[in-house]
Amino acid sequence: MAAPIPKRILVFGHSFVSRLKDFIRYDSSLRYDLGLAGCPVIQYSGFPGATVDRLHSRLQEILDFNPDIVILVIGTNDLYQPHQSPLSVASAIRDLVDTILYVDGISQVIVLQTLHRHLPTCQTRYPVDPQWFNTRVDEMNRLLIQWLNSSPNGRTYLWRLKGFWSPDCILSNFAEDGCHLSSRGLLRFFNNIRAAVVAALNQSI
Repeated sequence: MAAPIPKRILVFGHSFVSRLKDFIRYDSSLRYDLGLAGCPVIQYSGFPGATVDRLHSRLQEILDFNPDIVILVIGTNDLYQPHQSPLSVASAIRDLVDTILYVDGISQVIVLQTLHRHLPTCQTRYPVDPQWFNTRVDEMNRLLIQWLNSSPNGRTYLWRLKGFWSPDCILSNFAEDGCHLSSRGLLRFFNNIRAAVVAALNQSI
């Protein structure tokens, strides 16, 4: 009997993805396939500063790789822009998800919950009022939970990131800029993605 064909998974999004890829590369205890049984083929495509529109323009990468599952890391760079509203960003993400599902023909899309930003402890290139930004994040995440997790197609889901919300976790998991993740935060992010992929492969979400 022929061996089963490994699943193909694409992690697709903004700078968190490229930083995670580098983090895995330089930590010998981690593996790009997340250490999962069946050795899925996992590709990491990250574009620093990417908005929903920019990711929409890079959909050929999804078609070229032809994954079974797409993990989207998205939303932060759009919510930073005052002319965008949580509703407009959530709507754009939903449109992108529908394109990946129904135009590109991908079986499943998981959108990762957008994280808060926190007060920086160093000078940052793009400062933002954390309270203003985080209120927008909460509203967008609420809309995406409502839209994606109740979708009748059963092929979309907003994955709630665990281990980033308590005061202790904020201190240890975020870098000095209050936006990107520290080494400990990247490890937690890695574990969240692993859990999301396992749930998707087991069809338990």
